[in-house]
Amino acid sequence: MKKMLLFFVFLFSCSNQSTIPKPKAFFYNELAEPNYVYYKSNCGYSFFVNSKNDIDSENCNMKIKSSSLNSTIYLSQVSIKNNFNLIDSDFLKKIDENSTNAFSVNVSEFNDRENNVFAKYYSFTGNTPSNTRFYITDSISVYLTGSLYFDSKPNYDSLLPSIFLVNNEIRKMIQTFKWK
Repeated sequence: MKKMLLFFVFLFSCSNQSTIPKPKAFFYNELAEPNYVYYKSNCGYSFFVNSKNDIDSENCNMKIKSSSLNSTIYLSQVSIKNNFNLIDSDFLKKIDENSTNAFSVNVSEFNDRENNVFAKYYSFTGNTPSNTRFYITDSISVYLTGSLYFDSKPNYDSLLPSIFLVNNEIRKMIQTFKWK
C-alpha cells in the first residue's frame, strides 16, 4: 500500500516543465529632456532648475526632488565668517568618506569671477552613497554644499542613465548660479 501511494505521489509530482531561474530586475526610467525654469531663492541666490522637480526650502537648506528619477539633491548653506578653510576641510572629509566605495572620482571646477561664483564638482564612479557632491561659494560670506542621493540601493550600472541626467541638471544649476 505504501509503495502504491509513493508511486502515485511521484507520478503526479513530475511534470515536463523545467524551472528557469528568474533574472534579476533593475530599476528603469523613461528619461525625458528637462525643461529649465528660473528659481529665485529667499536666501540670496538664483539658478535654473528642471521644472519637473519639487523644491522644499527651510532655513536656506533645500531639497530638490525628482519623483520620476527617485532622486534628491540636498543643498546646505553655511556662512563663512572667517572660517573658509575649516568649512572647506569639512567638505573634503565628506568627499573622502563618500569615495571609499568609488572606483574613481572626477573633479571639475567652475569659476565665474564676474559674478563671484566659484564651484567644485565631484562625480563618483561606483556604488557610493552619493554619486555627486559639489559646493558653490562666493569665497567671502557663503558656502553652499550639495549632494545627490537616490532613494534606492546603490547600483551604479542601473542608476547610470539617471545619474547622467541629474548631473547635467546640477551642471546647469552651477553654470546659471547668481548671488543677489
